[in-house]
Amino acid sequence: MASSSNQNESRRHGTSSRSLSTTISSSSSTTASTSFVAVGTNCSTGSTIPTTSNTSFPTSTLALTTPTDSGRHVLSHINDIFKCTICFGRLDDPHLCPQCSKLYCYDCIGEWLDSGISQSCPNCKIKLQLDQLVKVRWFDDIQKLQQKLRTLSASDTEDTQLVKQGSTMGPGTESELCPMHGKIVNFYCSSCKQCICEVCATDVSEGRHRDHTFKALHVTYEQHVSMLNNELEKVEHYRDKLALLINKIDRNVALIGRVKHVKHKELEAIMVSALKGLDRQEEEKLTKLRTHQDGLLQEMEDIDLKLQTMRCEMTLCSKPELIQMKSNIFSVCNAIRMNPIKDFKQIRVQANLKIEIPHLFETGIFVVHNFSTFDDNKVYSNEFSDCLGRTWRIMAWCVIAEDHFGIYLELIDGSPCWMECTFQLIHLDPEMTISKTIRQYFDRTPQKGWGLRDFVTLTTILEKNYVRDNDSLELLYNIRPLTPIDAQLSLDADESLSEH
Repeated sequence: MASSSNQNESRRHGTSSRSLSTTISSSSSTTASTSFVAVGTNCSTGSTIPTTSNTSFPTSTLALTTPTDSGRHVLSHINDIFKCTICFGRLDDPHLCPQCSKLYCYDCIGEWLDSGISQSCPNCKIKLQLDQLVKVRWFDDIQKLQQKLRTLSASDTEDTQLVKQGSTMGPGTESELCPMHGKIVNFYCSSCKQCICEVCATDVSEGRHRDHTFKALHVTYEQHVSMLNNELEKVEHYRDKLALLINKIDRNVALIGRVKHVKHKELEAIMVSALKGLDRQEEEKLTKLRTHQDGLLQEMEDIDLKLQTMRCEMTLCSKPELIQMKSNIFSVCNAIRMNPIKDFKQIRVQANLKIEIPHLFETGIFVVHNFSTFDDNKVYSNEFSDCLGRTWRIMAWCVIAEDHFGIYLELIDGSPCWMECTFQLIHLDPEMTISKTIRQYFDRTPQKGWGLRDFVTLTTILEKNYVRDNDSLELLYNIRPLTPIDAQLSLDADESLSEH
């Protein structure tokens, strides 16, 4: 049984050894193929030398992977595989477990088994004796392969450094020599528009550039660089204009989003108001019906009480007394029946409810441009209409002497009315946005209680950074006509101005 077990372990070991050898051979052949393809490229000229290898590689792979990187990768992979599982160092006289094929230094596994702590493999925990370990006889071949890979990697590193040094010499080195005379090109022929050497410029026999105009090459070069830089600056200026336009579009998008946010709040308020209106209408109708219902219930209770009294008297009285009571009972019953019953058509309440939607706000953004040049001037917004068709416009007024910035609403066309107006001076920090609301009666008489003269001080605008980078202020307006009830409430409460 022992010999059979050893033979089985040997077969397992042989299989794992062949598998591991195949893996290493495959890795080395891959490395060799990669190196061969890389050598087929001339680093100095950039041309490709045809190769006889049938192996085809994607262009992107060849462009991104160098022989040096590939060799180092293989070396790192081999070093990770051939480490002792106990000391994690480089293998010395490697032996492997016949069960799991883990590699150990002979001294390390010997000390492990002789220590008496465990008589099993550190990895698979199988019972193990020192004489059952299998010596790795092909490890010398692996070490030779590692040495060859190190040599190839060092050689490829030197080649790469040479290529880098050649690339740092700068482009156009060969083109700076005259193709005819091999001299350095240091003149520019303005007539031929060519760069030439001093021999070309002074060659009288051929006379190719006789009576031509010459300039020093570096002078012409500097002139051309200046002209090109000027053109590039124009393009950069054009690009800056595009970027400025993009920034304005972004700000416009942000303002639209802000107006949308205000409209969302308005819709929520409308929904709440409409629901309250439905509840109020329902309560009014139900109150009428409950009043009629309570009256009928009270009448039924009175009738029940009278019926109970008469039945009780009929039960307790004698036959002669019952005959005497007949006329009285008839009178009570006739009196009850003589009370007219109301027709349901008189009591019925129409089962209809109306959705009461308040007047909608007109919301928009008024941008005051060129604020720095705003000197005791009036600036008007575009005209706009409210939900009832009246035409309005907003005026911004700067009074430097009094340090005031005022906002006014002006009625352009339509009948006078009560209006609720909310003005907001927008700040990049939402918490610093200034918002004020007025409820006023507006007619077409200018400056008659139709605005906020001291909306904010000019000092606050400048010191708190309300002015945008493009020298503008952004004012959000939110106005709507008041219903007669709201107008009367505002008049009674004398609430012409409220801030929030």
